[in-house]
Amino acid sequence: MVNNSVMAQKPVKKKKIALALQGGAAYGAFTWGVLDRLLEDERIEITAVSGTSAGAMNAAALASGLDENGAEGAKNKLKELWNTLAYDEVVKNVPYLGGAGSKSNRMLSRMLKQVMPETAAGDLVKTFKAFTQGTTMSLINGKDGLFEEQLEKIIDFDTLRSKKDGIPLFVAATDINAHKERIFDRSDVTAKAVKASCALPLIVGAVEIDGRLYWDGGYLANPAIAPLKDGDAADILVIQTIHMQERDGMAPIKSGIDRLMEFTNNASLRRDLEEIGRDNARIAQNPKAAKALGLREIRTHGIQIGKELKAEHMMCFDRDHIDELYAAGRKAADDWIRQNFRHIGRKSTFTRDAVQPPAQQTARGRKTLKTRAPKSPK
Repeated sequence: MVNNSVMAQKPVKKKKIALALQGGAAYGAFTWGVLDRLLEDERIEITAVSGTSAGAMNAAALASGLDENGAEGAKNKLKELWNTLAYDEVVKNVPYLGGAGSKSNRMLSRMLKQVMPETAAGDLVKTFKAFTQGTTMSLINGKDGLFEEQLEKIIDFDTLRSKKDGIPLFVAATDINAHKERIFDRSDVTAKAVKASCALPLIVGAVEIDGRLYWDGGYLANPAIAPLKDGDAADILVIQTIHMQERDGMAPIKSGIDRLMEFTNNASLRRDLEEIGRDNARIAQNPKAAKALGLREIRTHGIQIGKELKAEHMMCFDRDHIDELYAAGRKAADDWIRQNFRHIGRKSTFTRDAVQPPAQQTARGRKTLKTRAPKSPK
């Protein structure tokens, strides 16, 4: 007799996605939050990951954690990574300061958060912290091998390279003298390759690998999309740390630094999305010819923080700042899953936000922009 109280659970039908993780220094904590939430959804299967700069660290931790213990392993590995990146941990490596500096930093951060939460003064303090912390991290990274040593405590790169059935991993860096991106994969990724992907000239400096010099991958591939197009998933989810907005032609420029960061961090992404849009249009127009060219429809999706983050705060690795970004990432992922999960495997949902012009603008300058998504066949 069948016991109805012990019924076999219906297997969860999974949807495959490839992840493309942007860089952005401390803003990579937002990506951590997004990944943490995605890993909790049993309906989502991550089939590949590409990352640049902070996204490269997240990508390597994700792949390594999945290798070791599936989704739970990835969640733990990412948490360990960002605990290590928090400034009160980083400062422990500063000679003659170490533990005392770590404790005083935490005490000061807690006090300032209580006194000046979300105020102009608090914003200024965060900017000051980003400057001082960026300077300190620059000095620490000047100690040869320290970055790699700390990262290798979290990620076993030997195992990562040797495992044949792990998800494909791609890390982008910029070859300074060849003027092109270098994509490291599971076969040759190392802690030094990840450092090369994170090598902002004024913070880390050039990183030498096999007789070539590299800078941050964000200059040419932020993140690298091309390697994901040939993978198991036809859906690519881009996790953006820097907003890509299309504004009215007369929209004011509030911050030149923020706008410059928006351009440079999204230039390659815009190019890749437009290329995917053109290919999808060719497929819709002439499927047979497109197939002969090796083209297939790629659907793109995006998770953004939903507000403009200041470039000046990018190097603020205060634990409170990291925690805020992590929470924002979890919420953004939760919202995206609720609104767009059903579209995975069916259509693209990536949009570039349009900002409405101020009310006092002239009629000539008030042309409303519609959000745009890469074209794809119905």
